[in-house]
Amino acid sequence: MNFYKMRKLTFQIPKKKFEIIKKMIPVLKITGVIFCVVLFLPYIITVFVRGIDEAEKLPVLTGPVITILTEKGTQSIPTDEYLCGLLAQYYDKGYTREELKAICIILRSNFLYNLEANKNFYDIWSYQERRENWGQNFPTYEREVRNIISETAGKILLKNGKIEEITMCEFSHDGSDCESILQTNYADYAIYQYF
Repeated sequence: MNFYKMRKLTFQIPKKKFEIIKKMIPVLKITGVIFCVVLFLPYIITVFVRGIDEAEKLPVLTGPVITILTEKGTQSIPTDEYLCGLLAQYYDKGYTREELKAICIILRSNFLYNLEANKNFYDIWSYQERRENWGQNFPTYEREVRNIISETAGKILLKNGKIEEITMCEFSHDGSDCESILQTNYADYAIYQYF
C-alpha cells in the first residue's frame, strides 16, 4: 500500500503549472496559423495567378524502366520518356503529324535494336532542355509529342521478322497515315505491334 500511495503522489502535478500552459495555447495556435500562411501563401498566390503547372496536365509516359548511357552519364528512365526526349528533337522541324508518328516508330525500333545489341544510346533532350528550347510553346509541343508516342505505343518495324537498325530517310510520300508513309519509304519492313 505504501508504494501505491507514493506512486500516486509522485505523478500529481499542481494545477498552477497547467494554467501557464492553458494561457500559452491561444498564442501557439495563432503562431501556427501565421507560420502556415507565410509558408503556403506564395504557392497559393502562384496557383491562382498562373494556374496549375501545365506539366501536371500532360499525358504520363511509362514503360519498363531502363538504365541508359548518355553523354551526361547513366540514367534510369521509363522507355517512353526516353523516346519522348528523342522525338522532341524532330518536333517543330516541318514534319506533319503523321510523319512524326512514322519517325516515332522508327526511333522506337532503333531504340530496341540498340538495347538488344548493348549499344550506347543517343543523347536525348531532357524535360528541362525541352522547356528551354521550346520556350512558351513548351506545354503545347510537349503534350503533342506525348500524344504521338501514346498513339504509336508498341509499334516497331521488323525486316524479315527481325529487328534491325533503320536509317532515317527524307519521306517521299505525304500519306494520309503513318502506316502508308512507312510502307512507301520502308517497303522491306513490316509494322509490328509488340505489346
